[in-house]
Amino acid sequence: MITNEELAGIIDALGALREDEICAIAEEISFLRKEDFSAETITEMCRKALDEHLIEIISSDEVKGADSAASHPGGKNYYIPGPNAFPDIPFELSEAIDILMMSKREVDLERVSKSFSADLHKQAMELGGDIRSFSETRISEAGLSALSERYGDILNLYCDYDSWLPGGMDGIEDELQELSRKLEQLRAAQGI
Repeated sequence: MITNEELAGIIDALGALREDEICAIAEEISFLRKEDFSAETITEMCRKALDEHLIEIISSDEVKGADSAASHPGGKNYYIPGPNAFPDIPFELSEAIDILMMSKREVDLERVSKSFSADLHKQAMELGGDIRSFSETRISEAGLSALSERYGDILNLYCDYDSWLPGGMDGIEDELQELSRKLEQLRAAQGI
C-alpha cells in the first residue's frame, strides 16, 4: 500500500487527481508491488491527509482542462498536494501512468489562492461574529477556550497557506490581528 508521502507524490506528479483516479493508480502500484489493495483504505488515507493538510481539495474550475463534473458523478473535486506535504514519487508511478494512460493536469494556482482566501475570510468572519455575540454576555472559560482554539486553527491555516500559495493570502492578516485583539478584550472583560 502507498504511504502518505507517496500519495502526495502521485498527486504532485500529475498536478491534480480525483479520488477515483488516485484509487486506480494505487491499485496499479499495489499490483506491481504484489501488495494487497483496498479502495476503502485509500479513501480513508485521503481523508486523514486532508485533515493534516498533506493534500487539499480544489474544484474542477481550478484545474485547467478538467473533465466536466457531470461526466464524473461525485468526483467533481480534485486533490492537490497541500502545504504540509513532503511528496515522494513511487518508483512504479510512471508504469502505472502508462497503463492507465494518464497525463499531467495544470492547476490554476491563482484561482486556488482566491478560493482558499475567500474560505479563510469566511471562517474569520464567522469567528468574529461569535466573539461579538459573547462580548455582550458572560462566557465560560471553556467557551473562551473554544473561541481561542478556533482562532488558532484559522491562524495556522493562514500561515500554512500564505507561505504555500503563490502571492500569499491578501487581506487576511489584518482580520486575524483584529480577531486577536477582540479575543484579548473579551478575556480582559470576562476576567479570565
